[in-house]
Amino acid sequence: MIKKSKLSGFTLIEILMVLGLLGLISGLVVINANAIFEGFEERPLPVILRKVVREARFLAAKNREPVFLFFDQETSEFQISNGSSNVLETISTGYPEDDPDLEIIFYKILPERGTSSFRGLSINKKTATYLAFHPDRSSTPFMVELHYDEEISLHRFDPFSDTEIDLATP
Repeated sequence: MIKKSKLSGFTLIEILMVLGLLGLISGLVVINANAIFEGFEERPLPVILRKVVREARFLAAKNREPVFLFFDQETSEFQISNGSSNVLETISTGYPEDDPDLEIIFYKILPERGTSSFRGLSINKKTATYLAFHPDRSSTPFMVELHYDEEISLHRFDPFSDTEIDLATP
């Protein structure tokens, strides 16, 4: 008497169905993971400002030419350009275009001595449309005033590094 052994295993159709379901589930996970990682990229505006200053200094040193940092109110983006007005990099603030709640003001800090005074008041800063960064990683001393989400913050940077100077200390 010959015994037939019972073969066990999966059919080709079953294997293809499992692979198809795994592909569908992994596709959904990847799509949701992108949304999660984009959420991690949101940073407060002062952190973005420090990143922009660091990048402008780096690009000036890398390209061996002065670069200029602008803030475009219409697009709510920082733009770094060279002397030929070619935009080298654009960094978004994360705010919608032309957001009325967002205002960024650049100030060049003038020397404390030798500046003129107006009615006895010493003028020590001047509004600027852009900030210049030089290949030796220096810049004109500057401050940036941020108006966002009903908050106002003032940030002063060291002209030779991307270090922020505490405004409480003289």
